[in-house]
Amino acid sequence: MKRWLLVGLALTAGCSDALEQTSSAGQVIAVVNSADNTVSFVSATDFSVRPVGLLSTTGVPTTAAGRGTTVIVPLGPADSVAVVRNAGLCTGLCVNPVVVLPLASGSGATGVAIQDDSIAWIANPNLNTVTRINYQTGNTSSVVVGPTPRAVAIIGGVLYVMNANLNGSTPAGASSITWLVIGGVSPNPLPTIPLTGTNAQFAVVGDDSLLYVVDRGTPGAADGKLSIVDPAAKSEIVVINGLGESPGAAAFHPSGRLLISSLTEGILEVYTPTRSLTLGPGNGVKPGGHGVSGVAVDLRGRVYAVDQGACAAAGTVHVLSAPPDYHEFQTVTVGVCPATAAVAATP
Repeated sequence: MKRWLLVGLALTAGCSDALEQTSSAGQVIAVVNSADNTVSFVSATDFSVRPVGLLSTTGVPTTAAGRGTTVIVPLGPADSVAVVRNAGLCTGLCVNPVVVLPLASGSGATGVAIQDDSIAWIANPNLNTVTRINYQTGNTSSVVVGPTPRAVAIIGGVLYVMNANLNGSTPAGASSITWLVIGGVSPNPLPTIPLTGTNAQFAVVGDDSLLYVVDRGTPGAADGKLSIVDPAAKSEIVVINGLGESPGAAAFHPSGRLLISSLTEGILEVYTPTRSLTLGPGNGVKPGGHGVSGVAVDLRGRVYAVDQGACAAAGTVHVLSAPPDYHEFQTVTVGVCPATAAVAATP
């Protein structure tokens, strides 16, 4: 199962045929819509769309994670998470496909990583903690991490927490990564990996087992960066500058390209084998001439680019062929102000 992105979620022509032979039957792309608190499940087979409400009137969902047929969506100011089971499809004996589980007051829940069939981790930027939640029972426990945690990722039994280190929306200093061994005994305070960039808000695990962290930088300064972190060495090993204004969530493509969303530039691209920025500001892929708020990749290597529009009406997902062509062959309509996407499987 490909990890989500988002959004999460390029390729030489010689690889395209091989990717096209891989079936995406049963996959859905879960597009989280922040203005109407819904998830639009887009079939990777026929591109049909099924909307599912998140049972919240105060939430502002902007991130999500998928595992199997489950999608977990932090609800921001609602201080809770929505658990969508069976990929939003309720058939047979399926009852209540959406359950909302509370978190600590003031959490402002954002990032999420799913550990296994019952445990997930949620970043609480307003409390400087991460919460371990049993999404089957609702039981929680929390751990203090760094300032303004906004994203989490799991690699090899270790939880990595991206600390944006913000004062309001402005960076208060360099970002960092707090890490802890899941299920083990961790020191207090937890160890930290310093980062070069500021405002680290998104992270994705590459197929090369490295951690790719998107540093959004200072709003208006166009100083976005990409930090590449080696989990084994517990250190930042490469910094790629030049991502422009406030880059967003990323997805790792099977060709080795990291696709990074940008509301101003569309899809930016880093070729990870050479660690080079191959599509930078001014050269990004802008489907329909628009910026992109999130990306996801299905099993056939196709790219789903999330287009918010003006956030006053329904948004759009542009379905693109694998890089480097990014040929648009389908558009689908989703909810209002789509912010992110995750990959799941239908039951």
